[in-house]
Amino acid sequence: MDLIEIIAGRYLIEFLGACIRFTYLNTMVLFKEDDFIIFSEIWSPKGNNNKKNANSERNHMIGVIFLGVTVFLLIIFTT
Repeated sequence: MDLIEIIAGRYLIEFLGACIRFTYLNTMVLFKEDDFIIFSEIWSPKGNNNKKNANSERNHMIGVIFLGVTVFLLIIFTT
């Protein structure tokens, strides 16, 4: 059961990071008036494995940072 939870948690954190990156990049696009970035370019890119792994690592890193900041703020504001 622990293995399933670890795998599911990794994908949830990566999805959270992808959502944050998607929101941030498209918010910046609004100010620069460029073309919008579709979610599949961030979550599951087409192309070589190096690009897919780099996106996966970035999504995971941003998801962990966001989750850590959220937990930290919850601890501060609930005590």
